[in-house]
Amino acid sequence: MKKRAGVVGEHGLGPLLTDLAGRRPALRFHLIGHSFGARVVSFSLRAVPAGARHVKSLTLLQGAFSHYAFSDRLPHSPGRGGVLGGLQGRVDGPVVACHSSHDSALGVFYPLASRMAGDSAGLVGFDDRWGALGHDGVQAVPGTLRIALDRALDGGLPEAGCVSVDAGSVVRRGGPPSGAHSDICHEELARIVVGAGRMGR
Repeated sequence: MKKRAGVVGEHGLGPLLTDLAGRRPALRFHLIGHSFGARVVSFSLRAVPAGARHVKSLTLLQGAFSHYAFSDRLPHSPGRGGVLGGLQGRVDGPVVACHSSHDSALGVFYPLASRMAGDSAGLVGFDDRWGALGHDGVQAVPGTLRIALDRALDGGLPEAGCVSVDAGSVVRRGGPPSGAHSDICHEELARIVVGAGRMGR
């Protein structure tokens, strides 16, 4: 499912948006995704031409992909970058990652599955290499703003760049095994989407 989400984003959604933007240059796209849907919309940036300005915001709710995805340099392997390294620059606005420590699906099971897929040496001692964006936000991207949800709502979001919003104050309900992974139907998160898209002005 994880791999398919990336393929659909890069080879399906991304080219579709670019085609629509070519036909209707005035269109503004605000991309929003939850869980693997966050991976779909993020991987669509691979098909956005450098210099294009039609994607105006990207809001990721409990994103089920690597917290290093947008990094140009991985902390544990400085010669390599994340799978989407630098592509946040193809968004003409902010890339907002809402995360919550109450999300057990991303805090426990995602790192475990990632470790199993990436290293057959064993399961003991998995570390930050396997973390998910929806659990602790964007990592290893210089200049990333890290703020709490209430501050994001009161003070607004920056015009561009990566922003990690700790939404744990509202994304906190849910039983085992996934915890609060799907607890995203909140007015506060809707306001984040509107603020990221600068649609309330």
